[in-house]
Amino acid sequence: MPQWRWPEVFRTDRPPRQGARRGAKARRAATRTRFELGRATRPAPARHVPWRGLLRGAATVAVLGTLAYGAAWIYAGDTLRVQRINVVGAQVVDPYEVATNAELDGASMLVADLGGAGGRIEALPGIASAEVTRDWPQGITVTITEHEGWGYWQAAGRRVLVDASGLAHDLARPPASDAPTIIDIAAPEDLAAGVAIDADTVQLVARLLAEGVFETFDVAPAGYTFRRDRGLTVLFDEEPDVVFGDSTNFTFKVAAWGAAREQLAAEELVVSEIDLRFGPNLVLR
Repeated sequence: MPQWRWPEVFRTDRPPRQGARRGAKARRAATRTRFELGRATRPAPARHVPWRGLLRGAATVAVLGTLAYGAAWIYAGDTLRVQRINVVGAQVVDPYEVATNAELDGASMLVADLGGAGGRIEALPGIASAEVTRDWPQGITVTITEHEGWGYWQAAGRRVLVDASGLAHDLARPPASDAPTIIDIAAPEDLAAGVAIDADTVQLVARLLAEGVFETFDVAPAGYTFRRDRGLTVLFDEEPDVVFGDSTNFTFKVAAWGAAREQLAAEELVVSEIDLRFGPNLVLR
């Protein structure tokens, strides 16, 4: 069997090649110099100016500035400021007083307090409600509803104007020429604090008139009186007076009054007063 031997290239007694006299250090240096990669130089990037973005931003700033200036000019200028106030529906109240209490003269149309103006106007005597609206570009319209007089409440020679709900008013549209007057037969102690209007009595008379009860019975009332111990009494010239008291059981009282009239006409009884305050128990006097 042949004996294995190292290749000749590893023999230490191999004769040196030509040029082997250069030392290993020199060879390494030559090799490093020959194959070492140098640092690449990076070219400087070209400068890029974002002209499109700059122009867009400048245009936006210009537009916003123009809008802000225009808004400030409109708000501070006289173009959209109240220069006239129209009052609609005034008959008994003073239109100038209404316009003055609105406190909107010279105010900006954009931020004018219409609700506050309406409240101030409604606080004036004679005004039931007020609606305030803008009339562009420089006007305000105030539409008012005045209190409507229905009749009178009279006590101790003093007559007070009232509406159909029984509220007294110092100023209101005058009632009709044949408006009813309810006479309060009050004791002096009842008048110590002034005239005290019974709202239920006023509403009762207003309902009798509105529903045509007197026309149904073909009678005409001669007057109305009120006493705190018996309520309302309707007076007639050729009919028995009718004591209604208050407005409770209104429909029953009207029907009972009609039945009593028919009974009196059939029996030819002489009665001066029909009292309807006790339900089915009619009292004839």
